[in-house]
Amino acid sequence: MNMAPAGDRALLVELGEVTAAELHAAAARVRALPGVAACIPGHSSLYVICDGAPAVQPIREAVEAIDAAGDATAAPGRLHRIRVQFDGPDLPELLARVRREDFLARIPTLRLTARYLGFRGGFAYLDGWPDEWAMPRRPTSRPVERGTFAIAGNVAGFYPIDTPGGWNLLGHTDAELEHVFRPGDEIVLEAGEVAGRPPRKPKEVARSAYAELIASPLVRIVTAPDWTNLERGLPAGGPFDDVAAAIAGRAVEGNVELWECAMSGPRLRFHRDAVTAWCGPGLDVRVQRVRAGEELAIGRIAGGLRGYLAIGEREGVVAASARGERHVIGVRPGPHDTGLREVLCEVTPQLDRVGIRLRPLQPIDVEVPASLRSIGMQCGTVQLHPDGSLVAMGPDHPVTGGYLQPMTVIASERWKLAQLTPGERVVLKAQPPY
Repeated sequence: MNMAPAGDRALLVELGEVTAAELHAAAARVRALPGVAACIPGHSSLYVICDGAPAVQPIREAVEAIDAAGDATAAPGRLHRIRVQFDGPDLPELLARVRREDFLARIPTLRLTARYLGFRGGFAYLDGWPDEWAMPRRPTSRPVERGTFAIAGNVAGFYPIDTPGGWNLLGHTDAELEHVFRPGDEIVLEAGEVAGRPPRKPKEVARSAYAELIASPLVRIVTAPDWTNLERGLPAGGPFDDVAAAIAGRAVEGNVELWECAMSGPRLRFHRDAVTAWCGPGLDVRVQRVRAGEELAIGRIAGGLRGYLAIGEREGVVAASARGERHVIGVRPGPHDTGLREVLCEVTPQLDRVGIRLRPLQPIDVEVPASLRSIGMQCGTVQLHPDGSLVAMGPDHPVTGGYLQPMTVIASERWKLAQLTPGERVVLKAQPPY
């Protein structure tokens, strides 16, 4: 077993070779410890997120308690038969090593097993793909359509939603697979033509008990992080800039709604009396009473990307606060400690609540493995991709990922990620102790 810090509130616990049952038994023991907010199983690891600084010794003792009983207590999985049309863009690379006829003849004989859930949409990591058909992960992620069947190394999986991904795309199915699998489920593939892609679910629209949204598409109602989501392969969520969100939320009371807004605030028409509190990137707070039938328009956000509108029944407490430099972001090295301590980056236009792609302004002299076993992640995880780019994870991040993690943003600095805009330059700088 090896333990490495992941920021100031998490640990990566590498378990070595364990069965899936042992992996999940260890995760259950760790989740039961006081102070543990979440425990994310990776292929052969646990990513432990805590309420504060991790208590290393209790976590170590819980993991060391793994015994043979884990296999005996594993719940039986369900059997899924899924038809796949093998026509993916990366299939020719695999077929250069095996005849297509032999490949298709062997497909129905495979028995794939869901080892754990992660990434996005309840993505199931499937054991049982032949070692001789293994393919290394791609140098960086790219857009992938829902229903795509893909492999990385000798692990297979179906992309259940539209999302960027770095696996090799071999085919697709028309089966709806979002949050369908559970650890231990078995999957049998049937090669053949399919009707298309799984249907896209309608986009969720923010609904308020107080008002109707008239304009501003980049808004959403947010709640506190739900750590139980991680056990189902969902991100914990929560507000990106937790400091500004908390200030807005305290400024009103009674059935409080919190709206996160990017680039500009919303325009709302109220159908009941309310009190609103707007907190922008600079923590400037504006409290206003509104009557039923009135409209409220916040306008463009200045000094950063995100602001927060809290709506309640009465006034709360307005807390005075100030912020310092937001273009130097404090990190801790690891959980993969590569020796990287400081890097100057430019923010690219590829940014949202899932993650922010950063372009280093100098090449990073770190050897990046082509293939790593997937491990857990958190808001603030920084991935280094083989193409040299960095991706800092937001609150809707993939639950697991298979790229190097040389840095993790410390908890008190994550708000700075929320306020980054394209073209800005930022420094990721290691803070002691490390």
